[in-house]
Amino acid sequence: MSEKYRLMIYFAHSTMVMYSKTIKTNEEMTVGEFMIENKDVISRVFNEGLTIMNYELSANQMERASYVYLTSKYKPQSVYITKAYEPSNN
Repeated sequence: MSEKYRLMIYFAHSTMVMYSKTIKTNEEMTVGEFMIENKDVISRVFNEGLTIMNYELSANQMERASYVYLTSKYKPQSVYITKAYEPSNN
């Protein structure tokens, strides 16, 4: 995975966090359900990737960013017990 590809996943996650007041989630929600339920936020993140970073996020990047959002919200980690984040293939 290239550095820019990974950086843009971080960008997408950070942008989602900025709009977290709008986001609807629950602990059992899948990534697909998250993306359907929050289609307006997903659309905004795609658009801001283009306008701010001049980069078109892929569907895979958005899925990974959504997974990171859900994981960080419901299963937060500590720098004292985990390694640096590595995006999984989920």
